[in-house]
Amino acid sequence: MASALDNAADPPREFVKHTRACFRCKLVKTFEQFVERGCDNCEFFQMNDDRDRVVECTTPSYSGVCSVIDPKASWAAKWLRLGKLVPGCYALEINDDVPESVAQEIEERMDAGR
Repeated sequence: MASALDNAADPPREFVKHTRACFRCKLVKTFEQFVERGCDNCEFFQMNDDRDRVVECTTPSYSGVCSVIDPKASWAAKWLRLGKLVPGCYALEINDDVPESVAQEIEERMDAGR
């Protein structure tokens, strides 16, 4: 039987510095983790092995963190609208403006999903 953690995002290796949050889903990882594997929820950003893309699609400016182990069963995940995302650590709030190009990409992706 598959565990909810089988598809989990790797937790940040450190929280002291160098962590960033994805502008779309708020997943928190270190800069290097985003470079190595991209965003586990937003693969369309294509951040793998692209340092400039990681800088463009993530921000170090966020507040709070919520660790979610089972998004479908967690009331906190539902309240934060993380229920359909992979288990992982998520920012509670992004304290930065989403770059226009990234906002447009997110909007296009949402329109394509309808």
